[in-house]
Amino acid sequence: MIGDRYADAFGNPVIVSDATIAAMRDALGDESSSVAAVPVVRVDRLDRPREIGYYDDMIVVPERAYVPEALEREPMWGIAAQLYSLRSERNDGIGDFGDLARLATLANESGASTIALNPLHQLHLSNPSSASPYAPLSRRYLNALYIDVHAAAAEFGVALDGLDARALREATLVDYAGVAAYKLDALERCYAKLRAQRPWQAFATDPHLRDVGRYEAIMEELSALDDEVYSWQQWPSELQDSRGSAVERFAAQHAQRVEFFIFLQWLADRQLAEAAKAASTMPIGLYRDLAVGVDLASADVWSDPGAFALGLSVGAPPDPLNTAGQNWGLPPLNPRVLRERRYEPFIALLRANMRHAGALRIDHVMGLRRLYCIPRALPHGGGAYVNYDFDAMLGIVALESVRNRCMVVGEDLGTVPEGFRDHTAQARVFSCRVLYFERDWDGRFRLPDEYPSDAVASTGTHDLPTLAGWWKAADGTTREQLLDAFVAAGIEVDRNALTAPLVAAYRYLARSCSRLVLLQLEDGIGSLDQVNVPGTVDEEPNWQRKLAVPIDALPAHPIFAAIVRALRDERPREGGAQ
Repeated sequence: MIGDRYADAFGNPVIVSDATIAAMRDALGDESSSVAAVPVVRVDRLDRPREIGYYDDMIVVPERAYVPEALEREPMWGIAAQLYSLRSERNDGIGDFGDLARLATLANESGASTIALNPLHQLHLSNPSSASPYAPLSRRYLNALYIDVHAAAAEFGVALDGLDARALREATLVDYAGVAAYKLDALERCYAKLRAQRPWQAFATDPHLRDVGRYEAIMEELSALDDEVYSWQQWPSELQDSRGSAVERFAAQHAQRVEFFIFLQWLADRQLAEAAKAASTMPIGLYRDLAVGVDLASADVWSDPGAFALGLSVGAPPDPLNTAGQNWGLPPLNPRVLRERRYEPFIALLRANMRHAGALRIDHVMGLRRLYCIPRALPHGGGAYVNYDFDAMLGIVALESVRNRCMVVGEDLGTVPEGFRDHTAQARVFSCRVLYFERDWDGRFRLPDEYPSDAVASTGTHDLPTLAGWWKAADGTTREQLLDAFVAAGIEVDRNALTAPLVAAYRYLARSCSRLVLLQLEDGIGSLDQVNVPGTVDEEPNWQRKLAVPIDALPAHPIFAAIVRALRDERPREGGAQ
């Protein structure tokens, strides 16, 4: 289960210390289990025919994940957006599901086939400034701040008198605390109107959602008494047990508040469904993102601590971009417990995030095979890899993909195990290919015909510079190498025009063999600012920057319009806008 040695990013062997191995074994528990693991078997390897699915004696999985027929026929392109960053004349200082529906309409009219989003996971309402979508409160539920309160109020006949979001809307950065205060006030009015009707009652039958509602109510109560309380580990000991009698008493005494937080999830789910409906005319539709883990202080961990190895923290070993390695502070799912529980925690995650989606990106998809983990007991020591049953995990991904008709994209950037991409490619899990990284050791940019077909090509990611920012910071040699690649691909570019390399880069990717290309909205308006700068907390306004251009003004923006024309020229959509 624990790798006592591994190769670093340069192929050099690394020996894991005995202290690290001992600490990790303690965190993971006894590897020998009295519970027999259910076999996960590929359907083509069965002795007798059987439908794919979950059985008492086995899990039968397909050979490959689902891929839309339209994407098999022709290459496509889509728009990548950070939902919170969307600016409009009617939102309340943060992009919302109403904005997403409008962006879907615009994208479809432009000829796009999908909208790729940041994780929509539920964040901390009692600590809204903790805004990273990659360290959420729950990966199974939605960020309530994305609810379009005006649409809700109009639907339910609720007045929003006395509420004014103009300052929030006009701010350059998302003011999460201000947005949370405004929206919770508005949503409490909606809840008060609908409380007697209880239209969300069926939605509230999920026991995990009940726990999330309880978590939110307890955290709200305790953090109001002490603003230093930000984690359930700081709660009174009797409330730290989600199955304990103290929690039951609290839930009974605060039933209405617990119900309010469940109501928020019902409303968020309804609005995401409406946005997905607006995107349904596109061949792929919404393209969601599953983060690699949850915050240690999360409701997911409080609700089901036994599913996690709480003594470990997920991260990454040293590599050329992060020579000190990374510690993300996220507890990993325990592979031993996953096997014992027939992978139920993992299956629930996939189903929740494939909901209302035509594609799902799995962040750090190498975690299906192994996760680099650091013992919390050795904060200054090294880590080691925790191994998972790769065939089982990949097979379940394919099974849920087929069942939900949701294609899968694996974020496979960074240190990739040998042979890993071959396995995921065989399962039709799409790879991620980033222009900045698709280079040979001598710096030569790989040509479009060297990109793999089952891949999503982009200029960058949320953790990398925008194209304009990268071009501005690149040295002369790197620029020349990219311009040479453009020429080799038959793309003419005006070297003296500031925006010409931006358009040329997308034309270059559009000529690639990759079936899907994503246009980052930040690139579409020539933004220099990076969405997230890894390794920083307060130094940069991570996850707070809004787009400088409102949604409705995007089609007229010269850079956006030019890139869209280039993408439509190179990969016209069958039956789509031309």
